[in-house]
Amino acid sequence: MPTYLELLAQKRVLDARIEEARAEAAADALAAARAAIAEFGFTPEDLFGKGTKKNGVGAKGAARGTRKPRAAEAGEERAGGETLDLFAPADTAR
Repeated sequence: MPTYLELLAQKRVLDARIEEARAEAAADALAAARAAIAEFGFTPEDLFGKGTKKNGVGAKGAARGTRKPRAAEAGEERAGGETLDLFAPADTAR
């Protein structure tokens, strides 16, 4: 029975062979896809479909990358007067 170190060495060799085979298969698939795109004149919409969003606006109508600040970011306080900011200096006047 092979030792643990021998099995690890075999695994490294096998992992390298797997990665080589994967890279070759990926290159073949990419070449076939490019050939079909060139032959038939496919567009990105043909390949991936039309997006559900237009102009970066999502389902709620807000533009992508924009959001309303949360209470802690806006500096608001809770009902008891405590701030939501954990790193804010402690209020010593109380």
